[in-house]
Amino acid sequence: MSDNTQPNSEISLLQRIRMIYEDSDAKSQLFKTKLHTVITLVSLVIVVWALFTIAQFLVTAEWQVISDKRRAFMIGRYPEEHVWRIWPTVWMFAGLAGLSSALWLRPGRRMMISLFIAAAIVSYLFLEFDSNALKFGFGLLLGLCGYALGYFTYTKVSLNALVVRIAVLGWVLLIPVILVLLFIGDAPSTNYWGGLFVNIILAAIAIVVGTPLAVVLALGRTKEGYPIIRILSTTIIEVVRGAPLIAWLFMGRFVLPFILPSWFGLNEADVIIRTMIILIVFNAAYTAEVVRGGLQAIPKGQYEAANSVGFNGWQTLRLILLPQALRAVLPSLINQYIGLFKDTTLVYLISVVDVLEVGRKAFNELAYTGTALEVLVFVGFLFWIVTWSMSNLSKKVEENLGLGTR
Repeated sequence: MSDNTQPNSEISLLQRIRMIYEDSDAKSQLFKTKLHTVITLVSLVIVVWALFTIAQFLVTAEWQVISDKRRAFMIGRYPEEHVWRIWPTVWMFAGLAGLSSALWLRPGRRMMISLFIAAAIVSYLFLEFDSNALKFGFGLLLGLCGYALGYFTYTKVSLNALVVRIAVLGWVLLIPVILVLLFIGDAPSTNYWGGLFVNIILAAIAIVVGTPLAVVLALGRTKEGYPIIRILSTTIIEVVRGAPLIAWLFMGRFVLPFILPSWFGLNEADVIIRTMIILIVFNAAYTAEVVRGGLQAIPKGQYEAANSVGFNGWQTLRLILLPQALRAVLPSLINQYIGLFKDTTLVYLISVVDVLEVGRKAFNELAYTGTALEVLVFVGFLFWIVTWSMSNLSKKVEENLGLGTR
């Protein structure tokens, strides 16, 4: 830069863009040859056209259906007098998310932006729900308090160890707390469940319960010297993976009641419970192969090293094998979980009213005829926010805990 360059405060936006362009490699790459120049110009025209089309759609689209049906998009027909059952788990999740972010993630700018966008969308959905907006705001406050607690105890070793145990225990208890609150007392039937609430509950339970089961199946399939265990584990994995999810969902809807035992009324469980069982087993079968790949990637020297220091089988598994195996396959695990969350939209075929089914019913109403595109874009955006957040959280975990390196 020459000495007669204007001060930064007097540089116009176009001049700044030109300076950035001159200092970067864009000039040598985008217009290196005539072919590069043509590709760059064509790509620029396509990008401008796409952005203009999207902006025009966002401005001219009829979004009234989203505003009118936002409660249904979130929780379906869940009775208003029982919504109190959902809020404690939202608060618990918010507090644990904030605490865990400070302990293990230290979120960067991109993650904070994605979380802010997600919070803004949910805030909009709760905006006119009487006191629900305040309750959601209380959840955000708990998240901030959890983050502050983890941030200020990060450098205090003894106190930090206690906070870490509390965070781990909280995550372990989250799903049981959700199930207790949703089913105790005069809880409404699962026929009233709906919206994004159903998709999140089904995916969360399938992941939390199915992953430990997947580890058991993976270990059973690789177990030498126990042919019965290996055959049983292999059979479960291959049978489940041999049919698509939709086939298993129909089997859960129509066949599972005749297979389940009568203990605790399992054979009379409603469709939501049966769907949970199917998703747990389905996720376990696919995740088991991911975990098995991680176990096979561990060199035999690790086993010999564990034996040389006197570790027994359980210690070798818990301290040596599983940490390395899960570290090696973490991206594949997150990919499996993201796919599972998106696959929960298939449950509408067995009469479970998820967020996509809520949207379908909404744009089929006479008052909202012609709003199918708006509804589908909104539902797709909700799924994108969740999956993008999951992906970014995974990358942050890999970066901060060194899970992406060997």
